[in-house]
Amino acid sequence: MKTIRTLASEIGVTKQAVFQRMKKEPLASDLNGFITKIGGTVYVCSEGEGLIKDQFYKVQKASAIIHMDDGLINAVNDSINTLQDQLSRKDRQLDILNLHISIKSRQIENLSRRIEDLSAALTLSQEQTKTAQALHAGDIRRETLEAMIQSQRSAEIEKTGFWKKAFRRKEAQI
Repeated sequence: MKTIRTLASEIGVTKQAVFQRMKKEPLASDLNGFITKIGGTVYVCSEGEGLIKDQFYKVQKASAIIHMDDGLINAVNDSINTLQDQLSRKDRQLDILNLHISIKSRQIENLSRRIEDLSAALTLSQEQTKTAQALHAGDIRRETLEAMIQSQRSAEIEKTGFWKKAFRRKEAQI
């Protein structure tokens, strides 16, 4: 058997806390037969001691769980805040990247238009070159034909005799 004071010191509470807990139900009913009062001192037998300690340990465990839960809640809230900050930074980074993408898209569109313009100019230039080549080829043919005709005339003139030359001149003059 232990006194209330001894029991209170073992649990780590005051003897008044033990008395208050002993007066509350369901512990008050459960302790009937386990408490003895001798000369103004209250004694508790080992079964009653176990009941009282269980009541205090349950409260201490619940208190520890609550404190643990507060710590856990604070840790979770800190993690949430950190993650929200990271998301905000990532959102800003995405906004910047989207801006860069839109700028690059406009640059690509401008370059595509420029390529189309240059392709059209190249096609026109090629057509003009073909036309110029055809004209030049025509000029060369004409010059070649004229040269051939001139050489044939020269050859005919050389073949013709003296009398033909003389008569042709007269015919030409008449």
